[in-house]
Amino acid sequence: MNGDTSDIAVKRLLETLAETNRLLRDHAVKLRRSPAVTKARTSLEVVSYRNGPVLEGYVEAELTDGEVVCWCLDVRWTPDSWSVETTVDRKTGDRQKTVKELPTETATDIDGFLEVLERAVRALLALSIADA
Repeated sequence: MNGDTSDIAVKRLLETLAETNRLLRDHAVKLRRSPAVTKARTSLEVVSYRNGPVLEGYVEAELTDGEVVCWCLDVRWTPDSWSVETTVDRKTGDRQKTVKELPTETATDIDGFLEVLERAVRALLALSIADA
């Protein structure tokens, strides 16, 4: 990749990450307006593990009945591909259960990854508390 091409790819990556962050925050704001929700919070961060870095994002809503619903995003990269995993989890007391798992999406190049990431996040956040 020449300098101009990699600069454009990095710019697009940062723009897509910013949009992902905005979508997560907007979802938390929307949840806070619901009478069924007492609190909602969100996070998007890169965490380094032994097997490589992971982009982890979530929106978590505490419900009036004490349960917690969490919209979860995990992005992993290997030399061969990017993978985007999305789930909705429900926590009751000490127990957590994945109640909805969307298909894992993969891409082999940066352009495909950016499309997959945005599509997967939008599909995840389209799921309501009732879906959980």
